[in-house]
Amino acid sequence: MIDNSTISSNQTSLRYYLAAHWRRDLLALLILLLATLLFFWPVVAGRAWIPRGGGDSVSFIYPMYRFAAQNFWSGTIPLWNPYQYAGTSFIGDNQSGIFYPFNLLLFLLNPNFSYKAIEGLVMWHFFFAGGAMYACLRLLCPSKPLWRPAALVGGLAFMFSGVFIAHIGNLNLIAVAAWLPLTFLSFHRAIIAHNPQTRVAWAMAGGVVLGLSALAGHGQMTFLLASFIGLYALFRSLSDRQLWPLLLLGILGITAVAIAAINLFPSLEAVKYTVRAGFDAQRAANYALPWRGLFGLLAPDFFGRGEVNFWGDWARVEYGYVGVLTLFLTGLAIVYSRSRLTLFFALSALLFLLLALGSNTPFFPLLLRWLPFFPFQVPARFVLLVDFALAALAAIGMTRLARRPASFRPYMIGSALVACVVLALLLRQYIANVNLVPHHQRQMEQAIVVFVVFAIASWLLILARGRNWISLNLFGVLAVLVLAIDLISLGRFVEIEWNSPMPGFASGSQALEFIKSDPGLQRIDIATGAWQPNLPQIEQLYSIRGVYNPLELANYAVYIGSVGYRGSPLYNLLGTKYVIGGKNTPPADTTFIVPVFDDDPEVTVYLNTLALPRANVVFNASVVADHDSAFDAIHAASFDPLQTVILENGRPLQQENGRSAITVLRYDPNHIAFEVSTDRPAYFLLSDIFHPHWQAAVDGISTPILLADYALRAIALEPGTHIVEMWYAPPGWTLGLFVSLSACIFVLIILIAWIWRRRKLDPDR
Repeated sequence: MIDNSTISSNQTSLRYYLAAHWRRDLLALLILLLATLLFFWPVVAGRAWIPRGGGDSVSFIYPMYRFAAQNFWSGTIPLWNPYQYAGTSFIGDNQSGIFYPFNLLLFLLNPNFSYKAIEGLVMWHFFFAGGAMYACLRLLCPSKPLWRPAALVGGLAFMFSGVFIAHIGNLNLIAVAAWLPLTFLSFHRAIIAHNPQTRVAWAMAGGVVLGLSALAGHGQMTFLLASFIGLYALFRSLSDRQLWPLLLLGILGITAVAIAAINLFPSLEAVKYTVRAGFDAQRAANYALPWRGLFGLLAPDFFGRGEVNFWGDWARVEYGYVGVLTLFLTGLAIVYSRSRLTLFFALSALLFLLLALGSNTPFFPLLLRWLPFFPFQVPARFVLLVDFALAALAAIGMTRLARRPASFRPYMIGSALVACVVLALLLRQYIANVNLVPHHQRQMEQAIVVFVVFAIASWLLILARGRNWISLNLFGVLAVLVLAIDLISLGRFVEIEWNSPMPGFASGSQALEFIKSDPGLQRIDIATGAWQPNLPQIEQLYSIRGVYNPLELANYAVYIGSVGYRGSPLYNLLGTKYVIGGKNTPPADTTFIVPVFDDDPEVTVYLNTLALPRANVVFNASVVADHDSAFDAIHAASFDPLQTVILENGRPLQQENGRSAITVLRYDPNHIAFEVSTDRPAYFLLSDIFHPHWQAAVDGISTPILLADYALRAIALEPGTHIVEMWYAPPGWTLGLFVSLSACIFVLIILIAWIWRRRKLDPDR
């Protein structure tokens, strides 16, 4: 048992030790920065882009972030996005990441940033992940910090691990993942702190870190981070036979939720109205790591990485490769370092590897039974937690090696035998597949050779240090070099794109200028791959479609999926005036969708001569029994959207058409207003998507918005001239804003009080 005075003394010693040697830690961070620049050098030099094929970063993240930045600069917090999918909740899409600090900084600096800024965020988070891992490993053990080169190896292994490489094109995913080391460090320090106040402070710090990571906007990664911390709390509670680790977990969790509430609450509130709400256990098991995929932990290029080189007969997923040396050093930690941290990292690596295998083992199906509403697929992403544990174990093992473990020969013999077994298994796979995929023969051979080279180099390096053939400093330098060469050489070109992804945004193109010269509320339909689906989000054009998004509103997904042909009544009702088609490939019947602008070399603009206005006054209404009946009614052959509106609530109308007029007074993302005149009772029909959190007023009096034509909005009007207003006010946004602001103020007060108390108790600080 270590008493509190000893721990306090150890922490004081650590503080002064780190203060006296901070330059060495700064040098380590500079090495991680250099490794990041080397890894992304073609991008840094302006000769290439990331990711290969554009990925989510180009088609989804970039337009979304530009939309957010433009709104912030205009003084608006974008709660609703009117430019995609005929309107959708923006604050309700947690992927928007609009309050994530690094994103927010970019938004406030420049609303018209280029795609290079997105690439910069990707590179920053690689470096941030490595630096955070280095800091975590250095500060895990206050009484005896891990060796700097060992922490550097752990940082390299984590930042260039398989999940980060596979998701270079998924910025919000790697942004959340990069915070894992700091979250774990904070919670671990909370557990080992010497007094209750410090424990609570560290737990709250961990909650702040986890909350900030959640704001980056990837729910699955946030769940994985929370799972890892939760498992550690359970492990320490059982091993220490104390409940306070679970109490600290509660403090961390409450703090994290409070910090992230500004984005978390509206997202949780909105998801039930989206396609994601139909997620089931069968979909949750998709994209698991197969048993053969485990070879990717040893030789990632055997089955290939990236969309170009992958040839396995399963859905491509991340392998979790962390380098061969990392695995050798992990073995050292497991064999020679007898500590609770080592045991936890080893057990967690095994558990999460089994979960990454999905339905190939009973563990993931068991998880689905415990959590029947588990809303994520791709169980292979559990490998992120495996990589974190392996990187930490490698640092522990390398530190132990630096201190010369006893009985060294058995490990060298055992590790050599394991490497030979792995080589035999790789050769067996090679023999089994070489005749099936002869065009991948060279790829498999190179992967085997690379494994052998790095396995021999790692084994010899450990042997040389164990036998004291090389100095400690030389061992540290060589270990960092071997791992850096391994990870950078195998990963740097996986997601490099040599062709610019920007032409799809058509900036300054003739066709784009033609469409923008016709202002109004009409929508466009991009029917060619020459333009990015989410281009309208940047150019502030209204579109009926967008890139695939599982958080698209479910009603609209059904509506747009069943409109039939271009020019059908339901298609025209959306106000789709222009269709963007490819050259010489008409997107529809050109008797009513006719070309009107053909001077652009990439696309042709077509006019839908049957397009209806987005705002209409309809004098007849039919009220049906339920939602399915509404679907049937709008698909009936006799349905005319200008003659009759289909409602599920409200009063029916049957009369002659009258006179009406509509004037647009305001159309902002969150607030719209119209002046509407009618000479008899009618319904104001707006072909914007219905959402229960839109509110309305007619002449200043609150009025319900009715679900019309299955997915649109309608408001009942009496004869006369009226001001019709609608505004988007999700309750989760209001509550989340209040909770997050309150949490920030509370945490700031606690931080100030804690610093003041520490300085009072320790005047030398």
